[in-house]
Amino acid sequence: MCRPIVLGIVLATSGCLMSGNYHSAKTLGKGESQLGLTFSTTRYENQTTDSSGAASTESIVLPNVIPEITYHIGMAEDLEVGGRASLGSLALEADVKYRFLRGEKLHLAIAPAVSYQAFVVLQGVGVRLPAILTYELADNVDFTGAVFGWTTHYSTTDTDSNSDFASFRGTWLRAGGALGFDLHGDTFSLRPSVEITRNLADLSSDSGSSSDEFTTVNVLVHLAWTGGKEKKQLDRIERKLDGLQPAPQPYYPQQPAPYPQPAPYPQPAPQPPSQ
Repeated sequence: MCRPIVLGIVLATSGCLMSGNYHSAKTLGKGESQLGLTFSTTRYENQTTDSSGAASTESIVLPNVIPEITYHIGMAEDLEVGGRASLGSLALEADVKYRFLRGEKLHLAIAPAVSYQAFVVLQGVGVRLPAILTYELADNVDFTGAVFGWTTHYSTTDTDSNSDFASFRGTWLRAGGALGFDLHGDTFSLRPSVEITRNLADLSSDSGSSSDEFTTVNVLVHLAWTGGKEKKQLDRIERKLDGLQPAPQPYYPQQPAPYPQPAPYPQPAPQPPSQ
């Protein structure tokens, strides 16, 4: 079995490698926050050729036993920041998502991210750049596609060239794409997707270096809960109610009533003329 497959297994002993793209190109509104869980499984495939020229395929499927935890918050219009913690693969990632196109139904965004992953004496620092497209199919159904590039440099804290992990030092390059859907309501989203990634591992040790290629297929489901929209709805209702209230009338102080005039003194009735 080739070293990249072994490396994948090593990093996956308590789960799996970090899941693929779980983003939508849409961004959270300012002040809104979103907490999510990502469940996934990954299939690793590698084709090898023996000395006689016969090709064979090695594959293994590893589920992510512990779901990833994601959290993001809207910082401004078309901008959100956050990250994820992959407890199963002992990895952390921070990202910034910027939506640079907002059409009537089409949304485009980028979400650059940096990550750190560790296992015993093996550690990796990575940079990922996905470009994301989201198209609104209906009021509560979106189609999402993404392409990405990802590079991670692995090193060991053990300087012993005879260490079992020494042969895993090097750079891991990845490129791929993902397709999925976003089923969402006001406060909850369900995002199933499939991602295919081509991996190139350039690993080296004191005994030499080698480059190996293999493919991974990642199937994931992302669940997300959005908060902060309730307060915005209450604020909008309050503003509408304020607009329905009549404008205050100006106050005019009342003038004091004049003193009553005395009734006129009654005049005596005229006497008839005498005969």
